[in-house]
Amino acid sequence: MSTPATVSAATAETNIMTTRSPRVISISSGKGGVGKTFVSVNLAAHAAAQGHKVLLIDADLGLANVDVMLGLQTSGSIRDLLTEGTSLEELIVPCKQGFDVLPGGSGLHELTNLNVREQQTILDTLRETGRDYDLILIDTAAGIGENVLYFASASETALVVLTPDPTALTDAYALIKVMSQQRGVRRFMVLVNQTDEIDGQITFKRLLSVSDRYLDIYLDYIGYVPQHTDVRKAIQRQKPLIHNGTDLSRHLEKLFDSLLDRPRDSSRSAGLQFFWEHSLAASLGDDDALNTTALQAEGKLQ
Repeated sequence: MSTPATVSAATAETNIMTTRSPRVISISSGKGGVGKTFVSVNLAAHAAAQGHKVLLIDADLGLANVDVMLGLQTSGSIRDLLTEGTSLEELIVPCKQGFDVLPGGSGLHELTNLNVREQQTILDTLRETGRDYDLILIDTAAGIGENVLYFASASETALVVLTPDPTALTDAYALIKVMSQQRGVRRFMVLVNQTDEIDGQITFKRLLSVSDRYLDIYLDYIGYVPQHTDVRKAIQRQKPLIHNGTDLSRHLEKLFDSLLDRPRDSSRSAGLQFFWEHSLAASLGDDDALNTTALQAEGKLQ
Protein backbone atom coordinates (compact mmCIF):
# COMPACT_ATOMS: atom_id res chain seq x y z
CA MET A 1 0.00 0.00 0.00
CA SER A 2 1.41 3.41 -0.90
CA THR A 3 1.40 6.49 1.29
CA PRO A 4 3.04 9.94 1.07
CA ALA A 5 6.52 9.48 2.38
CA THR A 6 7.82 10.69 5.69
CA VAL A 7 11.46 9.83 5.27
CA SER A 8 13.86 9.55 8.19
CA ALA A 9 17.62 9.77 7.87
CA ALA A 10 18.98 6.76 6.04
CA THR A 11 21.64 4.59 7.59
CA ALA A 12 25.17 4.98 6.33
CA GLU A 13 25.16 1.45 4.96
CA THR A 14 22.22 2.00 2.60
CA ASN A 15 22.52 5.72 1.87
CA ILE A 16 26.15 6.28 0.93
CA MET A 17 26.92 6.01 -2.78
CA THR A 18 29.98 3.97 -3.55
CA THR A 19 31.94 3.26 -6.70
CA ARG A 20 31.57 -0.43 -5.92
CA SER A 21 27.80 -0.18 -6.28
CA PRO A 22 26.69 2.92 -8.19
CA ARG A 23 23.16 4.08 -7.60
CA VAL A 24 21.10 3.86 -10.81
CA ILE A 25 18.09 6.19 -11.09
CA SER A 26 15.84 6.36 -14.13
CA ILE A 27 13.85 9.52 -14.85
CA SER A 28 10.71 8.78 -16.86
CA SER A 29 7.32 10.24 -17.74
CA GLY A 30 4.15 8.91 -19.28
CA LYS A 31 3.74 12.03 -21.40
CA GLY A 32 6.27 14.15 -23.26
CA GLY A 33 6.79 17.82 -22.52
CA VAL A 34 6.52 17.58 -18.73
CA GLY A 35 10.11 18.64 -18.02
CA LYS A 36 11.73 15.23 -17.53
CA THR A 37 15.02 16.14 -19.18
CA PHE A 38 15.17 19.47 -17.33
CA VAL A 39 14.92 17.50 -14.07
CA SER A 40 17.57 15.01 -15.22
CA VAL A 41 20.10 17.66 -16.23
CA ASN A 42 19.70 19.73 -13.08
CA LEU A 43 19.74 16.68 -10.80
CA ALA A 44 23.01 15.60 -12.43
CA ALA A 45 24.53 19.07 -11.98
CA HIS A 46 23.47 19.19 -8.32
CA ALA A 47 24.80 15.72 -7.49
CA ALA A 48 28.11 16.56 -9.17
CA ALA A 49 28.34 19.77 -7.14
CA GLN A 50 27.91 17.67 -3.99
CA GLY A 51 31.04 15.72 -4.90
CA HIS A 52 29.52 12.67 -6.57
CA LYS A 53 30.87 11.32 -9.83
CA VAL A 54 27.84 11.29 -12.11
CA LEU A 55 27.04 9.78 -15.52
CA LEU A 56 23.89 11.02 -17.25
CA ILE A 57 22.72 8.63 -19.96
CA ASP A 58 20.44 10.09 -22.61
CA ALA A 59 18.24 7.05 -23.16
CA ASP A 60 15.63 8.84 -25.28
CA LEU A 61 17.20 6.93 -28.13
CA GLY A 62 16.47 8.40 -31.53
CA LEU A 63 15.13 11.69 -30.13
CA ALA A 64 17.85 12.52 -27.62
CA ASN A 65 18.30 16.13 -26.48
CA VAL A 66 20.38 16.19 -23.28
CA ASP A 67 23.34 17.40 -25.35
CA VAL A 68 21.20 20.19 -26.80
CA MET A 69 19.99 21.29 -23.38
CA LEU A 70 23.61 21.49 -22.20
CA GLY A 71 25.03 23.04 -25.38
CA LEU A 72 27.40 20.09 -25.87
CA GLN A 73 29.19 19.29 -29.10
CA THR A 74 29.03 15.53 -29.61
CA SER A 75 30.58 13.44 -32.35
CA GLY A 76 29.04 10.09 -31.51
CA SER A 77 26.16 8.36 -29.73
CA ILE A 78 24.99 4.99 -28.46
CA ARG A 79 24.48 4.06 -32.12
CA ASP A 80 28.28 4.01 -32.60
CA LEU A 81 28.61 1.64 -29.66
CA LEU A 82 26.16 -0.76 -31.33
CA THR A 83 27.18 -0.48 -34.98
CA GLU A 84 30.85 0.49 -34.92
CA GLY A 85 32.04 -1.07 -31.68
CA THR A 86 33.14 2.34 -30.40
CA SER A 87 34.18 2.24 -26.76
CA LEU A 88 32.07 3.96 -24.13
CA GLU A 89 35.05 6.04 -23.09
CA GLU A 90 35.20 7.53 -26.59
CA LEU A 91 31.50 8.41 -26.56
CA ILE A 92 31.18 9.91 -23.08
CA VAL A 93 31.30 13.71 -23.11
CA PRO A 94 32.34 15.65 -19.98
CA CYS A 95 30.45 18.88 -19.35
CA LYS A 96 31.64 21.91 -17.45
CA GLN A 97 29.09 21.35 -14.69
CA GLY A 98 31.22 18.42 -13.55
CA PHE A 99 29.34 15.35 -14.77
CA ASP A 100 29.60 13.10 -17.82
CA VAL A 101 27.02 12.57 -20.56
CA LEU A 102 26.45 9.54 -22.80
CA PRO A 103 24.61 10.93 -25.86
CA GLY A 104 21.67 8.94 -27.16
CA GLY A 105 21.54 10.12 -30.77
CA SER A 106 18.82 12.08 -32.55
CA GLY A 107 16.93 11.30 -35.74
CA LEU A 108 17.93 7.63 -35.57
CA HIS A 109 14.80 5.52 -35.93
CA GLU A 110 16.66 2.24 -35.60
CA LEU A 111 17.45 3.06 -31.97
CA THR A 112 13.83 3.42 -30.89
CA ASN A 113 13.33 -0.32 -30.30
CA LEU A 114 16.51 -2.12 -29.28
CA ASN A 115 16.66 -5.87 -29.66
CA VAL A 116 17.97 -8.17 -26.91
CA ARG A 117 21.46 -8.33 -28.42
CA GLU A 118 21.71 -4.54 -28.52
CA GLN A 119 20.40 -4.24 -24.98
CA GLN A 120 22.98 -6.70 -23.74
CA THR A 121 25.78 -4.89 -25.62
CA ILE A 122 24.88 -1.62 -23.91
CA LEU A 123 24.69 -3.17 -20.47
CA ASP A 124 27.84 -5.24 -20.84
CA THR A 125 29.65 -1.98 -21.55
CA LEU A 126 27.92 -0.05 -18.75
CA ARG A 127 28.66 -2.81 -16.26
CA GLU A 128 32.38 -2.18 -16.69
CA THR A 129 32.46 1.59 -17.10
CA GLY A 130 29.75 2.17 -14.49
CA ARG A 131 32.07 1.14 -11.68
CA ASP A 132 33.82 4.48 -12.10
CA TYR A 133 30.69 6.39 -11.02
CA ASP A 134 28.77 6.98 -7.80
CA LEU A 135 25.50 7.84 -9.52
CA ILE A 136 24.10 6.91 -12.92
CA LEU A 137 21.04 8.84 -14.12
CA ILE A 138 19.06 7.50 -17.08
CA ASP A 139 16.88 10.03 -18.88
CA THR A 140 14.44 7.77 -20.72
CA ALA A 141 11.99 8.59 -23.49
CA ALA A 142 8.39 9.44 -22.59
CA GLY A 143 5.65 6.82 -22.78
CA ILE A 144 5.56 3.05 -22.36
CA GLY A 145 7.74 1.96 -25.26
CA GLU A 146 10.02 -1.06 -24.96
CA ASN A 147 13.18 1.04 -24.48
CA VAL A 148 11.53 2.99 -21.66
CA LEU A 149 10.45 -0.16 -19.83
CA TYR A 150 13.82 -1.75 -20.41
CA PHE A 151 15.85 1.06 -18.85
CA ALA A 152 13.38 2.16 -16.18
CA SER A 153 12.42 -1.24 -14.81
CA ALA A 154 16.06 -2.30 -14.54
CA SER A 155 17.13 0.73 -12.49
CA GLU A 156 17.47 0.66 -8.74
CA THR A 157 15.13 3.65 -8.43
CA ALA A 158 12.37 4.81 -10.81
CA LEU A 159 11.52 8.52 -10.71
CA VAL A 160 8.31 9.50 -12.52
CA VAL A 161 7.84 13.15 -13.57
CA LEU A 162 4.40 14.55 -14.37
CA THR A 163 2.41 17.79 -14.33
CA PRO A 164 -1.12 18.50 -13.02
CA ASP A 165 -2.42 18.25 -16.58
CA PRO A 166 -5.03 15.43 -16.73
CA THR A 167 -3.34 13.77 -19.71
CA ALA A 168 0.03 13.80 -17.94
CA LEU A 169 -1.59 12.26 -14.87
CA THR A 170 -3.32 9.56 -16.93
CA ASP A 171 -0.13 8.70 -18.79
CA ALA A 172 1.94 8.65 -15.59
CA TYR A 173 -0.49 6.11 -14.12
CA ALA A 174 -0.27 4.03 -17.31
CA LEU A 175 3.54 4.00 -17.07
CA ILE A 176 3.47 3.00 -13.41
CA LYS A 177 0.87 0.30 -14.09
CA VAL A 178 2.88 -1.25 -16.90
CA MET A 179 6.13 -1.18 -14.95
CA SER A 180 4.51 -2.73 -11.88
CA GLN A 181 2.42 -5.40 -13.62
CA GLN A 182 4.74 -6.28 -16.49
CA ARG A 183 8.18 -5.63 -14.98
CA GLY A 184 7.70 -6.14 -11.24
CA VAL A 185 8.62 -2.61 -10.13
CA ARG A 186 6.94 -1.88 -6.80
CA ARG A 187 8.44 1.43 -5.63
CA PHE A 188 8.34 4.76 -7.45
CA MET A 189 9.45 8.28 -6.61
CA VAL A 190 7.11 10.97 -7.95
CA LEU A 191 7.89 14.59 -8.81
CA VAL A 192 5.21 17.05 -10.00
CA ASN A 193 6.54 19.77 -12.32
CA GLN A 194 5.13 23.13 -13.46
CA THR A 195 2.92 23.64 -10.42
CA ASP A 196 2.71 25.07 -6.91
CA GLU A 197 2.80 23.32 -3.55
CA ILE A 198 -0.97 22.85 -3.21
CA ASP A 199 -1.64 21.66 -6.77
CA GLY A 200 1.42 19.43 -6.56
CA GLN A 201 0.02 17.68 -3.50
CA ILE A 202 -3.44 17.41 -5.07
CA THR A 203 -1.96 15.86 -8.22
CA PHE A 204 0.05 13.36 -6.21
CA LYS A 205 -2.96 12.42 -4.08
CA ARG A 206 -5.02 11.74 -7.21
CA LEU A 207 -2.27 9.47 -8.53
CA LEU A 208 -1.94 7.87 -5.11
CA SER A 209 -5.67 7.24 -4.81
CA VAL A 210 -6.04 5.35 -8.07
CA SER A 211 -2.76 3.49 -7.55
CA ASP A 212 -3.82 2.32 -4.10
CA ARG A 213 -7.11 1.12 -5.54
CA TYR A 214 -5.74 -0.92 -8.44
CA LEU A 215 -2.01 -1.54 -7.94
CA ASP A 216 0.23 -3.12 -5.31
CA ILE A 217 2.92 -0.42 -5.25
CA TYR A 218 4.52 2.26 -3.05
CA LEU A 219 4.65 5.89 -4.19
CA ASP A 220 7.11 8.32 -2.59
CA TYR A 221 6.30 12.00 -3.18
CA ILE A 222 9.55 13.90 -3.68
CA GLY A 223 7.92 17.31 -4.14
CA TYR A 224 7.12 19.87 -6.81
CA VAL A 225 8.91 22.23 -9.19
CA PRO A 226 7.17 25.58 -9.66
CA GLN A 227 6.32 26.97 -13.06
CA HIS A 228 8.73 29.84 -13.62
CA THR A 229 10.07 31.93 -16.50
CA ASP A 230 13.63 31.13 -15.34
CA VAL A 231 13.14 27.53 -16.48
CA ARG A 232 12.53 28.55 -20.09
CA LYS A 233 15.42 31.02 -19.96
CA ALA A 234 17.80 28.32 -18.70
CA ILE A 235 16.71 25.97 -21.49
CA GLN A 236 17.19 28.69 -24.10
CA ARG A 237 20.64 29.46 -22.71
CA GLN A 238 21.49 25.73 -22.75
CA LYS A 239 22.61 25.80 -19.12
CA PRO A 240 21.36 24.12 -15.93
CA LEU A 241 19.37 26.38 -13.67
CA ILE A 242 20.72 24.91 -10.44
CA HIS A 243 23.17 26.84 -8.20
CA ASN A 244 22.57 30.31 -9.63
CA GLY A 245 21.52 31.88 -6.32
CA THR A 246 17.83 32.39 -7.17
CA ASP A 247 14.88 31.30 -5.06
CA LEU A 248 14.01 28.70 -7.69
CA SER A 249 17.54 27.32 -7.62
CA ARG A 250 17.46 27.01 -3.84
CA HIS A 251 14.11 25.23 -4.12
CA LEU A 252 15.60 22.73 -6.59
CA GLU A 253 18.66 22.18 -4.41
CA LYS A 254 16.48 21.33 -1.41
CA LEU A 255 14.29 19.07 -3.56
CA PHE A 256 17.24 17.16 -5.01
CA ASP A 257 18.92 16.83 -1.61
CA SER A 258 15.72 15.19 -0.38
CA LEU A 259 15.72 12.83 -3.37
CA LEU A 260 19.36 11.81 -3.00
CA ASP A 261 18.96 11.35 0.76
CA ARG A 262 16.27 8.71 0.26
CA PRO A 263 17.44 5.30 1.50
CA ARG A 264 18.61 2.97 -1.21
CA ASP A 265 16.35 0.05 -2.02
CA SER A 266 18.27 -2.90 -0.58
CA SER A 267 16.40 -5.31 -2.86
CA ARG A 268 17.52 -3.44 -5.98
CA SER A 269 20.83 -1.83 -4.97
CA ALA A 270 23.37 -4.21 -6.45
CA GLY A 271 24.46 -1.55 -8.91
CA LEU A 272 25.28 -2.33 -12.52
CA GLN A 273 25.41 -6.08 -11.90
CA PHE A 274 21.74 -5.94 -10.88
CA PHE A 275 21.00 -3.55 -13.73
CA TRP A 276 22.51 -5.93 -16.27
CA GLU A 277 20.89 -9.12 -15.03
CA HIS A 278 17.45 -7.63 -14.32
CA SER A 279 17.35 -5.78 -17.64
CA LEU A 280 18.02 -8.89 -19.66
CA ALA A 281 15.45 -10.89 -17.74
CA ALA A 282 12.84 -8.14 -18.10
CA SER A 283 13.41 -7.82 -21.84
CA LEU A 284 12.47 -11.48 -22.26
CA GLY A 285 9.28 -11.15 -20.21
CA ASP A 286 5.67 -11.19 -21.30
CA ASP A 287 4.63 -7.75 -22.67
CA ASP A 288 1.27 -8.69 -24.19
CA ALA A 289 -0.68 -6.19 -22.12
CA LEU A 290 1.28 -3.08 -23.14
CA ASN A 291 -1.06 -2.03 -25.93
CA THR A 292 -4.16 -1.90 -23.71
CA THR A 293 -2.79 -0.41 -20.50
CA ALA A 294 -3.00 3.26 -21.46
CA LEU A 295 -6.64 2.90 -22.50
CA GLN A 296 -7.49 1.18 -19.22
CA ALA A 297 -5.71 3.88 -17.22
CA GLU A 298 -7.65 6.73 -18.79
CA GLY A 299 -10.99 5.50 -17.50
CA LYS A 300 -9.74 5.00 -13.95
CA LEU A 301 -8.43 8.55 -13.56
CA GLN A 302 -11.67 10.33 -14.45
